Amino acid sequence: MSSSSLTILITDPHLKGGGQVRYVASLASQLTSRGHRVIIGCKPGSVLIDRAREAGCASKADFTFRGGLRLHNWGRDVRNTQGFIRAFRPDVIHVSGSQDHWVTALANRLLGRPVCLVRTRHNTYPVHDWWPNRLLNRHWTDYQIVVCDVVRQRLAQQRAFDAARMCGIHNGVDAELYSPDSSARRRAREAFGYTEDDFVFGIAARLVPAKGHEFLIKALAQISADAPNARVLILGQGGLEQHLRNLAHELGVESRITFAGFRDDMAECVQAFDAGVQPSIDCDTSSFSLKEQMAAGKPVIASDYGGLTGIVRDGVEGLVVPAGEVEPLADAMRALLRQPELCPQMGRAGRDRVLREFTVEVFAERTEAAYHRAIEIHHERVAH
Repeated sequence: MSSSSLTILITDPHLKGGGQVRYVASLASQLTSRGHRVIIGCKPGSVLIDRAREAGCASKADFTFRGGLRLHNWGRDVRNTQGFIRAFRPDVIHVSGSQDHWVTALANRLLGRPVCLVRTRHNTYPVHDWWPNRLLNRHWTDYQIVVCDVVRQRLAQQRAFDAARMCGIHNGVDAELYSPDSSARRRAREAFGYTEDDFVFGIAARLVPAKGHEFLIKALAQISADAPNARVLILGQGGLEQHLRNLAHELGVESRITFAGFRDDMAECVQAFDAGVQPSIDCDTSSFSLKEQMAAGKPVIASDYGGLTGIVRDGVEGLVVPAGEVEPLADAMRALLRQPELCPQMGRAGRDRVLREFTVEVFAERTEAAYHRAIEIHHERVAH
């Protein structure tokens, strides 16, 4: 438990799941277990209502968090936030997106800024350097958490941000849940129809262009002639599925690829992998799935996009390849197939790194420390 308990409102504008929702739910659960009073602010019908219940904390599901300048919705959310501040007197409001950031910051400002405001930046999208963003981020926000150092360094160079009021904290995973498990591996490979002679490259990600599935399928086609035992297991769903199936058919590798769809037993499914692959070309900052595969003792192949190189070191936990290119990805797959001794070596290094840097416990400890630093900064700024 923390030495000083805090009351924290964590907000998020999403209705459905995804990395950002998972971040909020995981953080709320960990902070609650550490003795803090946590309330999740979200929209009616958001999956975060159930996630809050599972985390053992409260939810406040009456925000609209609409994008764009919608005065009626903004007014409602501002009044709602002000009522919450007056009633609960939180120590920290921790926001996750643009919509909740603007309305909570405005509500807090109109009350004279009684609460410390923290924003987490989850993606690689650029922040325009114009005066409203400077007002919001430099003047109305006390502290920024960025989920990878690549983006933190980029934002720190912009006039819209104060580099001294910013830190990088990777999100964390449940290393115990994803521990290497030989029994689970046998069950999963049998369920998916793999033999021990098959080498399974796995990817766990939404089926969207940003995740780079197309490059993985094309790389598999390139190595298929000299690697008859290579297989690809795709975990996840999304609008790109039919396109990817068509591509696999056109390239003659459809029999080597399993589209497993959405799974709620991901921890067991990952055990079927011989190596994880994350060939992202957009948006990826602090991949949950990559860390989970490393926690399971799997070597990983990752693109050099965004924050992935802050998770995987080339030649240590896995192999890093240029984003958006097929040939280097195919070469990395060949390297693991031809040098199988690399897999356990990299797998052990990956799990060791997760245990040191990327567990949910480390994530919560670092975020808690960031809150206390943010509160100190808030008091200093309000006093002046």
